[in-house]
Amino acid sequence: MATPPLALTAADSHTELRRIVEHSILNAPRSLQRRIGPSEIGTPCDHCLAAKIAGWEETSRGVAWLPFIGTCVHHEHEYVLTLDNAARRVQGQPARWLVEHEVTVGTINGVEITGSCDAYDTLTGTTVDWKIVGPSTLRSARRGPSPVYRAQAHLYGRGLVAQGHQVRHVSIVYLPRNSVNGWDDAVLWSEPYDETVALTALARADRIARNLTAVELVGGATARDDYIRTLPREERCYSCARYPDAPVGSTTPGHRPQGSDLDGLLLP
Repeated sequence: MATPPLALTAADSHTELRRIVEHSILNAPRSLQRRIGPSEIGTPCDHCLAAKIAGWEETSRGVAWLPFIGTCVHHEHEYVLTLDNAARRVQGQPARWLVEHEVTVGTINGVEITGSCDAYDTLTGTTVDWKIVGPSTLRSARRGPSPVYRAQAHLYGRGLVAQGHQVRHVSIVYLPRNSVNGWDDAVLWSEPYDETVALTALARADRIARNLTAVELVGGATARDDYIRTLPREERCYSCARYPDAPVGSTTPGHRPQGSDLDGLLLP
């Protein structure tokens, strides 16, 4: 058995543990993702939707600790539902759950958009999306989901239907991040699956993507990025601050110079 060097302390262990964990967070596939996914398509902020479609790099937010907690809970849910499926098979029953199931929800400007549905209950035909949230989001969830969360739920439903599954309901389970009561404080939302919700979100994103392509064909990436900076921003949008052009109150939302080469190219 190796003898630890006397010069090393518990603080050295802490330093190495932190380095390993933070490196994992910063280099997780979700943190490095550049292509837009189902969780972002429904954002009401035209500017941030366009920036994501264009592949703008977000400014560093440091180590995303709270999302990491959510990721850990997702992994544990995946584990326990997989165990439940296995137990059902042992009892001669079919597996009930699709877990972290990859789906293609549609296309944007000819590009397939894929994502992973947290869970799908084959018995009730219900999609499940876990949200691990703080107190304020938990309170607002009682009034219903945000547009981006609602669109995400129906997009997953559309992806499952495309694979031949019967989706009757979509649901979001808001789980408290800071409560000892666990599921007693959870907020459960669901509604019947409606493909129209998914198609509306896809159509809007597709229109913006095609406009970006048209602008870039005329003036290159610089013109495209300038155009994105003119797009309307949603009030209290959390994503705006993640991009280099974070608002400072100098740009009129939605303004586009008239009489430019862009006129007639953009879809309404």
